[in-house]
Amino acid sequence: MNKKRLITVSLVLIILFLIYGYIYCNLKVNSVYYAKHTPHKKGTEPVLMMLVDNLYWIYQPDVDGIEYDFDGPPAILTFDKNNEQTSFFTSTDLDGKQGYLFNNIITGTMYDFDYKFKMEKVYSSSDFIYELDPTTIDEHEAKNNIHDFLKPLIDQQTAPFINLQWIFDKVYKDKFN
Repeated sequence: MNKKRLITVSLVLIILFLIYGYIYCNLKVNSVYYAKHTPHKKGTEPVLMMLVDNLYWIYQPDVDGIEYDFDGPPAILTFDKNNEQTSFFTSTDLDGKQGYLFNNIITGTMYDFDYKFKMEKVYSSSDFIYELDPTTIDEHEAKNNIHDFLKPLIDQQTAPFINLQWIFDKVYKDKFN
């Protein structure tokens, strides 16, 4: 009787572990899809956040003008038709605080966002780098520009085979609101 119980408990634990593993992987791999459909506070950008937070996990298609860099924090690099780099987007972890950094090389403007994707600092460079007052920058327009750079990658993300949107919404509710 003990041997039978041990086998039953072991099988139940293995099945639970497999289910948990599948759910974890599903949420990571499909995070950009789920982020497109999740409720969020105005100004928060769940798609951009999930794009770079889960860059190791998401589908990384070969898209003209987009490359991925995994030396250090994962980053998305964009290039123009002449193969000149136009921008990069990455997550940051300064002094234990998570954030996001977007550098528009064309305009020489770098945007620093906090963990909720609210603009904290803006830098501009001509001959040297200097900090701009973030209140003078149209944050909505800056975020739209980031979306424009990364749209080809966002559009390539597919729907999950088993949609676990409700679990994603529960897990990331605090992060996006």
